[in-house]
Amino acid sequence: MSVAQELKIKRLPALAPLLARAALPKRQSKALNFPERSIELAPVRYSQRQLKRYAKSCGFSLDGNTLPASFLHIMAFRLQMQLMIQRDFPVAAMGCVHLNNEIIQHRAIYSSETLRMGCRLSDHELTARGVEFTFECLVYAGDECVWEDRSQYLSRRKTGIAKPAKSKPREARRYANQEAMHIPNSTARHYALASGDFNPIHLHDLSAKVLGFKKMVVHGMWSKAACMAKLIDGGDALRCRVEFKTPVFLPSKAELHYEKGPDSTVFELRDAASGKPHLIGELSPISA
Repeated sequence: MSVAQELKIKRLPALAPLLARAALPKRQSKALNFPERSIELAPVRYSQRQLKRYAKSCGFSLDGNTLPASFLHIMAFRLQMQLMIQRDFPVAAMGCVHLNNEIIQHRAIYSSETLRMGCRLSDHELTARGVEFTFECLVYAGDECVWEDRSQYLSRRKTGIAKPAKSKPREARRYANQEAMHIPNSTARHYALASGDFNPIHLHDLSAKVLGFKKMVVHGMWSKAACMAKLIDGGDALRCRVEFKTPVFLPSKAELHYEKGPDSTVFELRDAASGKPHLIGELSPISA
């Protein structure tokens, strides 16, 4: 890694220019020299209109005081993009696959609080699939860490690493509960307005096809947030991790399968017709 560099910004960068820069051709570096760079946003700003749009899009109920547990990810994602579009970042942002996401909320976060957010690359490795790398974003109220977000991405490339032997197909788990979810095309557009993520794959079938998708897809983090909104049952301190499996093409009929245990709730969002999972996750409370 290179010498550590910290970028400090006072305003969140607009996502449209970030996506435009990400779409520019970028030569993949053979040497994986990831820069040791972090970025800090202080203070974290958002409007009540944006918060209400987000809550309505994902299905959260607002109490007028606290933030939905997944809300701050829309800011974290922009900081991740800001780091990925730097010239010396060795992989192209466009085309990366979001593998998983973990959110840890240590306590209720109040809309009246002054927050700061930091983001850095925390890990990377070569695998048989390509380069897998993780961003860690931490949010502080004063000196107290109140929220954490970790997202792992995959940049596909030949690495020369042998693929592991194929395991037997995983049998579909039977859950105690299920709930039908109809996801119309408008879902992706409403989430785009709330999050600022106007990636063309989420806006129209035609623009999605240009980028290699058969139809428009909903944002993966919308899928996670929509599941969380249905499953969070009181408690302010929580951990929620999901593995993204297959895109949700729109419009879609999906099913949320879940089972609540003594320590956590396990869940899957599945395609209603095929039964294939879109994501698999676990939600658990954190003891004080």
